[in-house]
Amino acid sequence: MSVRPTSFWGQAVIVTVRLFCAAAILAQFGFAAEAVAAERTVVVVLFDGFSPAELDAAKATPNFDRLKREGVWSRHLVPAFPTISLINHTTFETGCWPEHHGILSNEFYDPKLGRFGDKMDAGDADWHIGCEAMWQAAERQGVHSAVFNWVGRWSSTRGKLASVISPMTKWKNRESDDRILADAIKLLHDKSPDHPRLIALYFDRPDNIAHYNGVTGAKTQEAVRQVDAITGKLMAALSSLPPGREGTLVVGTDHGMMDVGPMINVGRLMNMYDIRAKQATDGTTAFLYLDKGESAGRLVNVLSGYGYAFRPYVKGQFPSYAHLGNGPRVPDIMLVAKPPYWIVGPEVFPWWANALGVNHFWPPIFTPFAGGLKATHGYDPAIGQMHGIFYMWGAGVKKNYEIPRLDMIDIHPTVMMLLGLQSGKPVDGRPVTSALAP
Repeated sequence: MSVRPTSFWGQAVIVTVRLFCAAAILAQFGFAAEAVAAERTVVVVLFDGFSPAELDAAKATPNFDRLKREGVWSRHLVPAFPTISLINHTTFETGCWPEHHGILSNEFYDPKLGRFGDKMDAGDADWHIGCEAMWQAAERQGVHSAVFNWVGRWSSTRGKLASVISPMTKWKNRESDDRILADAIKLLHDKSPDHPRLIALYFDRPDNIAHYNGVTGAKTQEAVRQVDAITGKLMAALSSLPPGREGTLVVGTDHGMMDVGPMINVGRLMNMYDIRAKQATDGTTAFLYLDKGESAGRLVNVLSGYGYAFRPYVKGQFPSYAHLGNGPRVPDIMLVAKPPYWIVGPEVFPWWANALGVNHFWPPIFTPFAGGLKATHGYDPAIGQMHGIFYMWGAGVKKNYEIPRLDMIDIHPTVMMLLGLQSGKPVDGRPVTSALAP
Protein backbone atom coordinates (compact mmCIF):
# COMPACT_ATOMS: atom_id res chain seq x y z
CA MET A 1 0.00 0.00 0.00
CA SER A 2 1.42 3.41 -0.96
CA VAL A 3 1.40 6.35 1.36
CA ARG A 4 0.33 9.60 -0.32
CA PRO A 5 1.77 12.72 1.34
CA THR A 6 -0.77 15.32 2.27
CA SER A 7 1.52 18.37 2.59
CA PHE A 8 3.35 20.62 0.11
CA TRP A 9 6.66 19.86 1.84
CA GLY A 10 6.16 16.11 1.47
CA GLN A 11 5.62 16.50 -2.29
CA ALA A 12 8.72 18.70 -2.56
CA VAL A 13 10.89 16.13 -0.82
CA ILE A 14 9.78 13.36 -3.20
CA VAL A 15 10.38 15.53 -6.29
CA THR A 16 13.83 16.49 -5.05
CA VAL A 17 14.76 12.86 -4.38
CA ARG A 18 13.57 11.81 -7.84
CA LEU A 19 15.57 14.57 -9.55
CA PHE A 20 18.66 13.63 -7.59
CA CYS A 21 18.29 9.97 -8.56
CA ALA A 22 17.77 10.86 -12.22
CA ALA A 23 20.88 13.05 -12.22
CA ALA A 24 22.88 10.26 -10.61
CA ILE A 25 21.74 7.76 -13.24
CA LEU A 26 22.64 10.15 -16.09
CA ALA A 27 26.05 10.78 -14.58
CA GLN A 28 26.63 7.03 -14.17
CA PHE A 29 26.12 6.52 -17.89
CA GLY A 30 28.25 9.53 -18.88
CA PHE A 31 25.51 12.01 -19.72
CA ALA A 32 26.80 15.48 -18.87
CA ALA A 33 24.74 18.63 -19.24
CA GLU A 34 26.48 19.46 -22.51
CA ALA A 35 25.44 16.12 -24.04
CA VAL A 36 21.82 17.18 -24.28
CA ALA A 37 22.65 20.69 -25.51
CA ALA A 38 22.25 21.46 -29.20
CA GLU A 39 25.20 20.49 -31.36
CA ARG A 40 26.78 23.59 -32.88
CA THR A 41 27.91 24.07 -36.48
CA VAL A 42 30.01 27.11 -37.39
CA VAL A 43 30.08 28.45 -40.94
CA VAL A 44 33.08 30.70 -41.68
CA VAL A 45 33.01 32.91 -44.78
CA LEU A 46 35.79 35.04 -46.25
CA PHE A 47 34.67 37.66 -48.79
CA ASP A 48 37.81 39.01 -50.45
CA GLY A 49 38.63 42.72 -50.24
CA PHE A 50 35.49 43.82 -48.40
CA SER A 51 35.84 47.27 -46.87
CA PRO A 52 33.21 49.15 -44.85
CA ALA A 53 33.22 51.87 -47.52
CA GLU A 54 32.13 49.34 -50.16
CA LEU A 55 29.32 48.18 -47.91
CA ASP A 56 28.19 51.76 -47.25
CA ALA A 57 28.11 52.58 -50.97
CA ALA A 58 25.95 49.55 -51.85
CA LYS A 59 23.15 50.76 -49.53
CA ALA A 60 20.61 47.95 -50.10
CA THR A 61 22.14 45.14 -48.04
CA PRO A 62 19.30 43.72 -45.90
CA ASN A 63 21.19 40.66 -44.78
CA PHE A 64 24.20 42.57 -43.48
CA ASP A 65 21.76 44.94 -41.79
CA ARG A 66 20.22 41.92 -40.07
CA LEU A 67 23.64 40.55 -39.08
CA LYS A 68 24.40 43.87 -37.39
CA ARG A 69 21.01 44.05 -35.69
CA GLU A 70 20.96 40.46 -34.44
CA GLY A 71 24.65 39.72 -33.97
CA VAL A 72 28.17 41.07 -33.57
CA TRP A 73 29.88 43.44 -35.98
CA SER A 74 32.99 45.52 -36.56
CA ARG A 75 34.25 47.99 -39.15
CA HIS A 76 37.81 47.48 -38.01
CA LEU A 77 39.08 43.99 -38.74
CA VAL A 78 42.81 44.79 -38.97
CA PRO A 79 44.81 42.66 -41.42
CA ALA A 80 48.42 41.52 -41.27
CA PHE A 81 50.98 43.45 -43.33
CA PRO A 82 51.26 43.55 -46.30
CA THR A 83 47.49 44.02 -46.30
CA ILE A 84 46.88 41.80 -49.33
CA SER A 85 45.17 38.49 -49.98
CA LEU A 86 47.16 35.28 -49.55
CA ILE A 87 49.12 36.40 -46.51
CA ASN A 88 45.83 37.29 -44.81
CA HIS A 89 43.90 34.22 -45.95
CA THR A 90 46.56 32.24 -44.11
CA THR A 91 46.58 34.56 -41.09
CA PHE A 92 42.75 34.32 -40.90
CA GLU A 93 42.72 30.52 -41.01
CA THR A 94 45.67 29.89 -38.68
CA GLY A 95 45.51 32.73 -36.15
CA CYS A 96 49.27 33.19 -36.64
CA TRP A 97 51.37 36.12 -37.79
CA PRO A 98 53.17 35.66 -41.15
CA GLU A 99 56.52 35.10 -39.44
CA HIS A 100 55.06 31.90 -37.97
CA HIS A 101 52.97 30.54 -40.86
CA GLY A 102 55.43 31.54 -43.60
CA ILE A 103 53.23 33.22 -46.24
CA LEU A 104 54.79 36.68 -46.41
CA SER A 105 52.88 38.18 -49.34
CA ASN A 106 51.28 37.25 -52.66
CA GLU A 107 54.81 37.20 -54.07
CA PHE A 108 58.05 36.14 -52.32
CA TYR A 109 61.00 33.78 -52.70
CA ASP A 110 61.99 30.72 -50.71
CA PRO A 111 65.69 29.76 -51.06
CA LYS A 112 64.80 26.10 -51.67
CA LEU A 113 61.34 26.23 -53.26
CA GLY A 114 61.89 29.29 -55.43
CA ARG A 115 59.22 31.85 -56.25
CA PHE A 116 55.93 31.44 -54.39
CA GLY A 117 53.44 29.58 -56.55
CA ASP A 118 55.87 28.42 -59.27
CA LYS A 119 56.98 24.89 -58.35
CA MET A 120 54.06 24.37 -55.97
CA ASP A 121 50.69 26.02 -56.34
CA ALA A 122 50.08 28.98 -54.03
CA GLY A 123 47.14 27.13 -52.49
CA ASP A 124 49.30 24.21 -51.36
CA ALA A 125 49.61 24.05 -47.56
CA ASP A 126 53.16 22.72 -47.93
CA TRP A 127 54.21 26.36 -48.28
CA HIS A 128 53.33 26.82 -44.61
CA ILE A 129 56.28 26.65 -42.21
CA GLY A 130 54.11 26.23 -39.11
CA CYS A 131 50.69 26.71 -37.47
CA GLU A 132 47.43 24.84 -38.07
CA ALA A 133 44.47 26.04 -40.09
CA MET A 134 41.23 25.97 -38.12
CA TRP A 135 40.06 22.90 -40.04
CA GLN A 136 43.27 21.05 -39.24
CA ALA A 137 42.87 21.84 -35.54
CA ALA A 138 39.22 20.75 -35.65
CA GLU A 139 39.98 17.46 -37.43
CA ARG A 140 42.76 16.73 -34.95
CA GLN A 141 40.18 17.04 -32.17
CA GLY A 142 37.69 14.76 -33.89
CA VAL A 143 35.44 17.37 -35.51
CA HIS A 144 34.75 16.96 -39.22
CA SER A 145 35.27 20.01 -41.44
CA ALA A 146 34.41 21.06 -44.98
CA VAL A 147 36.53 23.65 -46.80
CA PHE A 148 35.67 25.28 -50.11
CA ASN A 149 38.13 27.29 -52.22
CA TRP A 150 40.38 28.38 -49.35
CA VAL A 151 44.13 28.23 -49.75
CA GLY A 152 45.66 25.66 -47.40
CA ARG A 153 42.82 23.15 -47.69
CA TRP A 154 45.13 20.58 -49.25
CA SER A 155 48.76 19.53 -49.35
CA SER A 156 50.65 17.94 -52.22
CA THR A 157 52.37 15.60 -49.74
CA ARG A 158 49.57 15.02 -47.20
CA GLY A 159 46.44 15.16 -49.33
CA LYS A 160 43.26 16.88 -48.21
CA LEU A 161 43.42 18.52 -44.80
CA ALA A 162 39.69 18.40 -44.03
CA SER A 163 37.04 15.69 -44.33
CA VAL A 164 35.44 17.48 -47.30
CA ILE A 165 37.19 19.91 -49.62
CA SER A 166 36.59 21.42 -53.03
CA PRO A 167 38.88 19.81 -55.63
CA MET A 168 42.67 19.95 -55.17
CA THR A 169 43.16 22.17 -58.19
CA LYS A 170 45.35 25.16 -58.83
CA TRP A 171 44.27 28.30 -57.00
CA LYS A 172 43.16 29.97 -60.24
CA ASN A 173 41.03 26.95 -61.22
CA ARG A 174 38.88 26.86 -58.09
CA GLU A 175 35.16 26.05 -58.30
CA SER A 176 32.45 28.64 -58.93
CA ASP A 177 30.77 30.57 -56.15
CA ASP A 178 27.39 29.03 -56.97
CA ARG A 179 28.79 25.53 -56.75
CA ILE A 180 30.48 25.87 -53.38
CA LEU A 181 27.47 27.69 -51.91
CA ALA A 182 25.17 24.85 -52.99
CA ASP A 183 27.58 22.25 -51.60
CA ALA A 184 27.80 24.05 -48.25
CA ILE A 185 24.01 24.34 -47.89
CA LYS A 186 23.65 20.66 -48.72
CA LEU A 187 26.10 19.79 -45.95
CA LEU A 188 24.22 21.96 -43.47
CA HIS A 189 21.16 19.77 -44.06
CA ASP A 190 23.17 16.53 -43.86
CA LYS A 191 21.73 14.30 -41.10
CA SER A 192 24.48 11.67 -41.14
CA PRO A 193 26.48 11.23 -37.91
CA ASP A 194 29.73 12.36 -39.53
CA HIS A 195 28.43 15.66 -40.95
CA PRO A 196 30.90 18.57 -40.71
CA ARG A 197 30.55 21.01 -37.81
CA LEU A 198 32.97 23.51 -39.34
CA ILE A 199 32.28 24.73 -42.89
CA ALA A 200 34.61 27.33 -44.44
CA LEU A 201 33.94 29.11 -47.75
CA TYR A 202 35.98 31.62 -49.75
CA PHE A 203 34.52 34.05 -52.33
CA ASP A 204 36.65 36.41 -54.43
CA ARG A 205 34.07 39.21 -54.41
CA PRO A 206 34.02 42.19 -54.09
CA ASP A 207 37.83 42.46 -54.46
CA ASN A 208 38.03 41.30 -58.08
CA ILE A 209 35.48 43.93 -59.10
CA ALA A 210 36.62 46.85 -56.94
CA HIS A 211 40.19 46.79 -58.28
CA TYR A 212 39.02 47.93 -61.71
CA ASN A 213 35.87 49.87 -60.81
CA GLY A 214 36.79 51.69 -57.62
CA VAL A 215 35.54 51.42 -54.06
CA THR A 216 32.17 53.05 -54.77
CA GLY A 217 31.80 52.14 -58.46
CA ALA A 218 28.45 50.85 -59.73
CA LYS A 219 29.82 47.38 -60.48
CA THR A 220 31.44 47.20 -57.04
CA GLN A 221 28.09 48.07 -55.47
CA GLU A 222 26.45 45.27 -57.42
CA ALA A 223 29.15 42.84 -56.28
CA VAL A 224 28.44 43.79 -52.66
CA ARG A 225 24.73 43.17 -53.19
CA GLN A 226 25.59 39.74 -54.59
CA VAL A 227 27.68 39.06 -51.50
CA ASP A 228 24.72 40.13 -49.37
CA ALA A 229 22.52 37.60 -51.18
CA ILE A 230 25.05 34.81 -50.53
CA THR A 231 25.02 35.76 -46.85
CA GLY A 232 21.23 35.62 -46.76
CA LYS A 233 21.17 32.10 -48.20
CA LEU A 234 23.63 30.89 -45.56
CA MET A 235 21.58 32.53 -42.79
CA ALA A 236 18.45 30.79 -44.05
CA ALA A 237 20.23 27.42 -44.15
CA LEU A 238 21.55 27.89 -40.61
CA SER A 239 18.03 28.77 -39.44
CA SER A 240 16.69 25.45 -40.75
CA LEU A 241 19.23 22.99 -39.37
CA PRO A 242 18.02 19.50 -38.42
CA PRO A 243 16.58 19.10 -34.89
CA GLY A 244 19.12 19.13 -32.08
CA ARG A 245 21.56 21.38 -33.94
CA GLU A 246 22.32 25.09 -33.79
CA GLY A 247 24.40 27.28 -36.06
CA THR A 248 26.72 30.27 -36.01
CA LEU A 249 27.82 32.36 -38.99
CA VAL A 250 31.20 34.12 -38.99
CA VAL A 251 31.81 36.54 -41.87
CA GLY A 252 35.11 38.31 -42.44
CA THR A 253 37.50 39.52 -45.09
CA ASP A 254 41.23 39.60 -45.75
CA HIS A 255 41.72 43.37 -46.14
CA GLY A 256 40.04 46.63 -47.03
CA MET A 257 40.28 48.69 -50.21
CA MET A 258 41.01 52.28 -51.25
CA ASP A 259 41.10 54.25 -54.48
CA VAL A 260 44.60 54.86 -55.87
CA GLY A 261 46.51 56.99 -58.36
CA PRO A 262 50.07 56.84 -59.77
CA MET A 263 51.95 53.57 -60.22
CA ILE A 264 55.55 52.77 -59.23
CA ASN A 265 57.36 50.58 -61.78
CA VAL A 266 59.99 48.51 -59.94
CA GLY A 267 61.43 47.22 -63.22
CA ARG A 268 62.22 50.75 -64.34
CA LEU A 269 63.84 51.58 -60.97
CA MET A 270 66.00 48.46 -61.18
CA ASN A 271 67.21 49.42 -64.64
CA MET A 272 67.78 53.06 -63.75
CA TYR A 273 69.95 52.27 -60.75
CA ASP A 274 71.44 48.97 -61.90
CA ILE A 275 69.88 47.12 -58.97
CA ARG A 276 71.16 43.55 -58.97
CA ALA A 277 68.43 41.56 -57.27
CA LYS A 278 65.39 39.34 -57.68
CA GLN A 279 62.15 41.23 -57.14
CA ALA A 280 58.76 39.98 -55.89
CA THR A 281 56.17 42.73 -56.14
CA ASP A 282 52.43 42.99 -55.51
CA GLY A 283 49.97 45.57 -54.23
CA THR A 284 51.97 48.22 -52.42
CA THR A 285 55.17 46.37 -51.54
CA ALA A 286 58.22 45.17 -53.44
CA PHE A 287 60.58 42.56 -51.97
CA LEU A 288 64.18 42.77 -53.22
CA TYR A 289 66.47 39.76 -52.71
CA LEU A 290 69.92 41.14 -53.42
CA ASP A 291 72.56 39.38 -55.49
CA LYS A 292 75.88 38.65 -53.83
CA GLY A 293 77.93 41.83 -53.70
CA GLU A 294 74.98 44.21 -54.08
CA SER A 295 74.91 46.87 -51.36
CA ALA A 296 71.74 47.42 -49.35
CA GLY A 297 73.13 50.76 -48.19
CA ARG A 298 73.65 51.94 -51.75
CA LEU A 299 70.08 51.06 -52.71
CA VAL A 300 68.56 52.77 -49.70
CA ASN A 301 70.58 55.87 -50.57
CA VAL A 302 69.50 56.05 -54.23
CA LEU A 303 65.88 55.14 -53.54
CA SER A 304 65.42 57.54 -50.65
CA GLY A 305 64.79 60.32 -53.16
CA TYR A 306 61.34 58.87 -53.76
CA GLY A 307 60.17 59.37 -50.19
CA TYR A 308 56.98 61.07 -51.35
CA ALA A 309 55.87 57.78 -52.98
CA PHE A 310 57.51 54.93 -51.08
CA ARG A 311 60.05 54.12 -48.40
CA PRO A 312 62.81 51.47 -48.49
CA TYR A 313 63.40 49.31 -45.40
CA VAL A 314 66.41 47.04 -44.76
CA LYS A 315 65.90 43.55 -43.34
CA GLY A 316 66.07 43.68 -39.57
CA GLN A 317 64.77 47.26 -39.56
CA PHE A 318 61.24 46.74 -40.84
CA PRO A 319 58.43 48.77 -39.25
CA SER A 320 56.86 47.31 -36.11
CA TYR A 321 53.57 46.56 -37.88
CA ALA A 322 55.33 44.11 -40.23
CA HIS A 323 55.22 40.74 -38.46
CA LEU A 324 57.44 39.11 -41.09
CA GLY A 325 60.32 37.94 -38.88
CA ASN A 326 63.87 37.46 -40.13
CA GLY A 327 63.66 34.07 -41.82
CA PRO A 328 65.13 33.12 -45.22
CA ARG A 329 61.99 34.20 -47.08
CA VAL A 330 62.27 37.75 -45.78
CA PRO A 331 63.73 40.14 -48.41
CA ASP A 332 66.93 42.13 -47.98
CA ILE A 333 65.05 45.32 -48.83
CA MET A 334 61.33 46.02 -48.76
CA LEU A 335 59.79 48.97 -50.58
CA VAL A 336 56.52 50.16 -49.01
CA ALA A 337 54.30 52.52 -50.99
CA LYS A 338 52.42 55.45 -49.51
CA PRO A 339 48.83 56.16 -50.57
CA PRO A 340 47.76 56.81 -53.28
CA TYR A 341 50.80 55.16 -54.95
CA TRP A 342 50.94 51.45 -55.77
CA ILE A 343 53.71 49.15 -57.05
CA VAL A 344 54.09 46.66 -59.89
CA GLY A 345 56.85 44.40 -61.10
CA PRO A 346 58.11 44.38 -64.70
CA GLU A 347 56.31 41.11 -65.50
CA VAL A 348 52.81 42.64 -65.35
CA PHE A 349 53.10 44.88 -68.40
CA PRO A 350 51.56 43.80 -71.73
CA TRP A 351 53.71 43.21 -74.79
CA TRP A 352 52.96 46.60 -76.31
CA ALA A 353 54.16 48.44 -73.17
CA ASN A 354 57.38 46.42 -73.23
CA ALA A 355 57.78 47.19 -76.93
CA LEU A 356 57.48 50.88 -76.09
CA GLY A 357 60.21 50.57 -73.45
CA VAL A 358 58.15 50.87 -70.26
CA ASN A 359 60.96 49.32 -68.20
CA HIS A 360 63.77 51.23 -69.92
CA PHE A 361 62.62 54.70 -70.99
CA TRP A 362 59.40 55.62 -69.22
CA PRO A 363 59.30 57.49 -65.90
CA PRO A 364 59.53 55.14 -62.90
CA ILE A 365 56.32 56.64 -61.50
CA PHE A 366 53.35 57.49 -63.70
CA THR A 367 49.57 57.22 -63.93
CA PRO A 368 48.57 54.49 -66.41
CA PHE A 369 46.42 55.71 -69.28
CA ALA A 370 44.99 52.22 -69.82
CA GLY A 371 44.64 49.04 -67.79
CA GLY A 372 45.59 50.47 -64.42
CA LEU A 373 43.94 49.83 -61.09
CA LYS A 374 41.35 52.18 -59.68
CA ALA A 375 41.56 50.73 -56.17
CA THR A 376 43.94 48.50 -54.25
CA HIS A 377 45.31 47.58 -50.82
CA GLY A 378 48.53 46.50 -49.14
CA TYR A 379 49.35 49.61 -47.12
CA ASP A 380 50.24 50.08 -43.45
CA PRO A 381 47.45 48.35 -41.44
CA ALA A 382 47.06 51.49 -39.31
CA ILE A 383 45.43 53.15 -42.33
CA GLY A 384 41.68 52.87 -41.77
CA GLN A 385 40.81 52.02 -45.38
CA MET A 386 42.81 48.81 -45.04
CA HIS A 387 40.44 47.57 -42.33
CA GLY A 388 37.70 45.16 -43.26
CA ILE A 389 34.20 44.13 -42.21
CA PHE A 390 33.51 41.45 -39.61
CA TYR A 391 30.27 39.83 -38.38
CA MET A 392 29.14 36.96 -36.17
CA TRP A 393 25.53 35.83 -35.94
CA GLY A 394 23.60 32.99 -34.38
CA ALA A 395 24.29 30.64 -31.49
CA GLY A 396 26.82 31.69 -28.89
CA VAL A 397 27.21 35.38 -29.83
CA LYS A 398 25.77 38.59 -28.47
CA LYS A 399 23.14 40.67 -30.25
CA ASN A 400 23.68 44.15 -31.66
CA TYR A 401 27.20 44.30 -30.24
CA GLU A 402 30.03 46.28 -31.84
CA ILE A 403 33.64 45.14 -31.58
CA PRO A 404 35.69 48.35 -31.73
CA ARG A 405 38.71 46.57 -33.24
CA LEU A 406 40.08 43.07 -33.73
CA ASP A 407 43.17 41.65 -35.42
CA MET A 408 43.09 39.05 -38.17
CA ILE A 409 44.88 36.62 -35.85
CA ASP A 410 41.91 36.72 -33.44
CA ILE A 411 39.40 35.06 -35.78
CA HIS A 412 40.82 31.52 -35.58
CA PRO A 413 40.74 31.25 -31.76
CA THR A 414 37.25 32.81 -31.68
CA VAL A 415 35.91 30.23 -34.13
CA MET A 416 37.52 27.41 -32.18
CA MET A 417 35.95 28.67 -28.94
CA LEU A 418 32.54 28.74 -30.61
CA LEU A 419 33.09 25.08 -31.54
CA GLY A 420 34.16 24.23 -27.99
CA LEU A 421 37.63 23.26 -29.20
CA GLN A 422 41.21 24.22 -28.48
CA SER A 423 42.95 26.61 -30.86
CA GLY A 424 45.57 25.36 -33.28
CA LYS A 425 49.15 24.86 -32.18
CA PRO A 426 50.71 27.39 -32.04
CA VAL A 427 48.44 30.44 -32.25
CA ASP A 428 49.17 34.15 -31.84
CA GLY A 429 45.62 35.48 -31.57
CA ARG A 430 43.14 35.53 -28.72
CA PRO A 431 39.41 34.81 -28.82
CA VAL A 432 37.15 37.85 -28.79
CA THR A 433 35.37 36.75 -25.63
CA SER A 434 33.64 40.12 -25.16
CA ALA A 435 31.49 39.32 -28.22
CA LEU A 436 30.39 35.87 -27.09
CA ALA A 437 27.16 35.21 -25.26
CA PRO A 438 27.42 34.24 -21.57
